[in-house]
Amino acid sequence: MNLRENFSQSAKSVFLRAIRCYTFYTPISKGKYRAFLTALSVFKTLPDGLEVETTDARKLSVDLSTGLQSTVFFFGEYESAITHIAETIISRNQCKHFLDVGANFGWYTTLFYKHARLDGSVHSFEPVPSIFDNLLRNFDLMGRPANVKINRVALGDKEDNLKINLFRGLSTGHASLSDHGRNDAVEFDCQMISLDSYLEQNSVSRIDFVKVDIEGAELMFLKGAKQLFRQEIPPIILMEMALNQTKNFGYLPNDLIELICGHGDYEFYKIDESRIKLVMIDSFDPDDIGANVICIPTELAANSVAGLT
Repeated sequence: MNLRENFSQSAKSVFLRAIRCYTFYTPISKGKYRAFLTALSVFKTLPDGLEVETTDARKLSVDLSTGLQSTVFFFGEYESAITHIAETIISRNQCKHFLDVGANFGWYTTLFYKHARLDGSVHSFEPVPSIFDNLLRNFDLMGRPANVKINRVALGDKEDNLKINLFRGLSTGHASLSDHGRNDAVEFDCQMISLDSYLEQNSVSRIDFVKVDIEGAELMFLKGAKQLFRQEIPPIILMEMALNQTKNFGYLPNDLIELICGHGDYEFYKIDESRIKLVMIDSFDPDDIGANVICIPTELAANSVAGLT
């Protein structure tokens, strides 16, 4: 890289951090989103590897080119409603052992580590090589704790070698085992294993909280995760149940609810992100687009959702 390109990258970083000083610290909400969108529109290419601090004092390496991490850089937060509800439920149940399935850059992996502390554990899974590299940078910023294990594999219903896809013009959060019938999918080789085999091989006997966001492959994951439901108390599950994603795999969000109910006594709450509330559901209407859903063992539900409904 020549001097001019070095200066260009440095100038971008300085400019973007100046905007961040406003968006991160100002108490005035009006105009903050416009400010960061304007800042991003200035550049054709955006820098990666920008280290920032979140509102809860975690340190993260942010890649602005992914289309996914802008709010982390400018506001110090990501999926704020989901994060708030998840943390509330985690704290109330004193969860210490976590799975982050579809970890992406590691927002939830680093969040879970806060709660795992020294006597808990976090197992994180991200199969896309470039995204895993971002996750690895954030693992490094955590100090590579011994009780956090990051894995460059996908979780499904069996051991297999597959292709995983990224899509031009979409954020890395849309990486999927399905090509969605699009002609702009970029394929990567991907190893898939079942969670049951992983838990056995790593002698993991307890999981308290599971976050799953794998763009429609959630049913495959559950079919390979029977061990979770053999615990004395099965885990709380935060899962994306989105019709636009599940239909690419030939099933509906309700099939996820049905499968979980077949393994244990659960209550289901979709997250209303605009009101930061939980709404109890039994199922989705056939044309419902779905939602992020908290699945809570019935014996834990009353304490978990108090004040959130």
